[in-house]
Amino acid sequence: MKRRFWHIGVLLVLLLSSGNYTLNGQLQFPGEPLGITDNLKAAEVIYLLPPPDPMEIEAEMELNRMSHSKPLRFALVRPVNLSPETHGSWSLEGDIRVWRVHVLSPGAYSLGLLFGNYDLMPGVKLFVYDPAQQQVKGAFTSGNNKRSGILPVGQIPGEELLIELQVPAGMAGYGELELQSLSHAFLDTGFKSSTNGCPAGEFGCSDACEIDVNCLEGDDWWRVKPSVVRIFIQKTTISEYCTGVLVNNSAYDGTPYILTAEHCINKQVQADQSVFLFNYESAECFGENGPLDMSLEGAELITHGDSIDFSLVKLVHTPPASYGVYYAGWDRSDFQTSSTTTIHHPYGDVKKISFDDDEAPSIPAQPGDVPYSGLDDYHYYSYWWIRQWEVGSTEGGSSGCPLFNQARRVIGTLSGGNAACGDSIGYNAETDRVIYNLAPNYDDYFTQFGMAWDHEEGKGNALKPWLDPIGDNPETLSGYNPTSTESIKIVTGKHFQVFPNPAQDLFYITSKEPLQGQGYYTIVNLSGALLKRGQLDGEGRAEIQTTTLPPGLYIISVGVDGYQEHHKLLVSDQ
Repeated sequence: MKRRFWHIGVLLVLLLSSGNYTLNGQLQFPGEPLGITDNLKAAEVIYLLPPPDPMEIEAEMELNRMSHSKPLRFALVRPVNLSPETHGSWSLEGDIRVWRVHVLSPGAYSLGLLFGNYDLMPGVKLFVYDPAQQQVKGAFTSGNNKRSGILPVGQIPGEELLIELQVPAGMAGYGELELQSLSHAFLDTGFKSSTNGCPAGEFGCSDACEIDVNCLEGDDWWRVKPSVVRIFIQKTTISEYCTGVLVNNSAYDGTPYILTAEHCINKQVQADQSVFLFNYESAECFGENGPLDMSLEGAELITHGDSIDFSLVKLVHTPPASYGVYYAGWDRSDFQTSSTTTIHHPYGDVKKISFDDDEAPSIPAQPGDVPYSGLDDYHYYSYWWIRQWEVGSTEGGSSGCPLFNQARRVIGTLSGGNAACGDSIGYNAETDRVIYNLAPNYDDYFTQFGMAWDHEEGKGNALKPWLDPIGDNPETLSGYNPTSTESIKIVTGKHFQVFPNPAQDLFYITSKEPLQGQGYYTIVNLSGALLKRGQLDGEGRAEIQTTTLPPGLYIISVGVDGYQEHHKLLVSDQ
C-alpha cells in the first residue's frame, strides 16, 4: 500500500544530482568543501576529546526513563572552545587559504556543533562534513551572521567530522570563528526494546506502531503537514529533540512564529541555539529517509508560559518559498466536539501521524487526572486529555507537536504523558497494517491553545498580543499558504487599524470607514499613565512617532464621539 509522490521524488533527484555530496543543511549558500588532501598531517589537524563519563550518560538516560514529558534528551554538550588561532592547520590551495580541523568524540552516534562566536567576512565560507563527505553542511557565510553571534549546526552521523574554512588568498582576515561546544549523541535507544541499537534522530528509529504522514491515513492532512517542524535544541549540558508548528496570525503576514512546549525552549539562548527542520518526511508510505536540506537556525524567544507549557519563538529567517511551508490555523475555544490528530517527530524520526478517533478531548477535572512526573509543573486544568490513541502514539521527541481538530486547526501542543506503542498482536489484511495492543497507549496531555492565549496575560506570558496583531480577538483563525494566489479575507469587528505591530520608529492609525465626527487617539502604558494624545485627520488617519516611547507594550485607544476601541501595540528596540 505504498503511495508515491512524484513531485517530491523529482525534487530530491534534482537536489542530489546538484553535486557529489548530500546537501544537509540550514540556510546555506553555494560552494563545496575541498575535502581532505594528501599533504595534511593528521597530528596537526586532529582534535581528540576523551570518551565521555558513562555515569553522566546513564544519568541522562534515567531522566528520559523517569520523566513523562516528551522531549528527547539524546546528546551531551561538550565544551571545546576551538578556533583557527588555537587548533587545526592552515594551507594555501590555489587561490584559497584553507583551515581545517578534524574533531573526534569517541563513542558518539552523531555530532552537532555550536559556534558561539560566529561573524564571517563576505567571501569567506565554512563547511562541516564527515570524512567520507556523505553528509555536508554549508557553505555558511556572512549571510549566516546574526546579532547573537551564534551558529548552531545540526547532527552529522558518526563520531568524527571535519570543519573547513575557506578564505580568499588576498583577504588578510576572515572575521571571527570559535567552536564553543560539541553535541555528542549518546542515545542508542538501549532502553527501548523495539528499536534497540537505533541512534536517536536517525531515520526509522521511532517505535513500530508509528504511521508515516504520507501513508493513506495522512491523505486528508496534506495541507497542514508542512507546518510541523523538528527542533534540535542545544542547552547548557544536554541536547534535545522536540517538535513545533508554524502558526498563522490575524494579520496573515507570514511572520514565522513557531509554537512548541515551554519545557523545550524557555530561554533566549536556547532559541539562539536551535535548528528548525522543515519537511523531514518520507515521500511515500514507509519509504526512504526524508530530505534534510530544509532547515533554519536561530530564533527570537517571544513569549512562554510560567505554569502553562507553551513557548512561542520567531525564526531569524523567514522560510524561503522553496520550502513550501504552511502557517497552521488555530482554535482557542475551550470546548471541542471532534476527534483529534497529531503530526510529530517521535524519536527525531521522519514525520508521523497519530489519531484519537473515539472521542473529543476532555479537560482534567482534578490534579489526580495528571499523575505523571514532569507534567505537574503546570496547571492540571490547562491540558487537553487524550485518553487513548487508536492509530500511532507519541514518544520522546514529540513534545511541542500540535494537536489538530477535524477543522485542521491547532487546539494544543504536547506536554507529555504515558502513551507508548504496545506489542504487535495481529495483522489486518484489509488495511495491510499490523495490529498493536492499545493497552499501554493511554494518557497524553496537550496544553490548550486557549490557555496559552491569555491565561497568563497579566504576567506578560500570552500568545494573544503576537498572534492577534490587528486586535480582532478571533476565537478561530484559518491557515495561511504564503504561495497561494487566493485572496485572504480577514473578518474584523473593529473600525480602526493600528499597524505595524510591533512598531519600531512609527506606527499608523487608519479608519476602515468614513468618520462621523472628530477622531482621536491616546497612548497609555500598562500602569495606566497617559503618555500621548492626538487627533485623526479628516479621513481618520494618523502617523505617530515612537522615538520617545521606551520599548514595551502600550494600549492605543482610538475613537470618535460615542465610540471607542482599544489596541495593544508593542514598541520594539529602536
